[in-house]
Amino acid sequence: MNILVFSDSHRNTGRMEKVVENSENIDLIIHLGDNAEDVDKIKDLTDARIVLVKGNTDYTNHEEELVLKEKGYRILLTHGHKYRIKTSLQNLFYRCKELKIDIVLFGHSHIPSNEEIGGIIFLNPGSIGDKRGQKYHSYGKITLRNKGLDVAISYLE
Repeated sequence: MNILVFSDSHRNTGRMEKVVENSENIDLIIHLGDNAEDVDKIKDLTDARIVLVKGNTDYTNHEEELVLKEKGYRILLTHGHKYRIKTSLQNLFYRCKELKIDIVLFGHSHIPSNEEIGGIIFLNPGSIGDKRGQKYHSYGKITLRNKGLDVAISYLE
């Protein structure tokens, strides 16, 4: 299963559209909030399932947090602001332990990161729309298999 992960598009959808247009065999696209409705711009570009959660700048009826079960993995989706991820990942870590999460996807900081903490993969894809001092815009790519997974951050000018 191939997954694209976007966050913090902030109405700058061109790069997100380009990534989707140039990606093959994508099964799932996730948007982690802050203008999550920007995914409407890519719906006609793909047959992939699209899932989103709202961020601190979204005023929609979407959930702030979702747990997906894919290929035997439990994946938590959140924007991250409710867990104060700019200060520490501790609150988010304990939420993951509570929910028995394997992978947590979050945004909010606009800073890409990909690390394992206490057996849980923490992926922040950074921002596809507003790099805020980062050198590049970025997004996440995940490949889930029955035995094993690949998690990576990809960068764009």
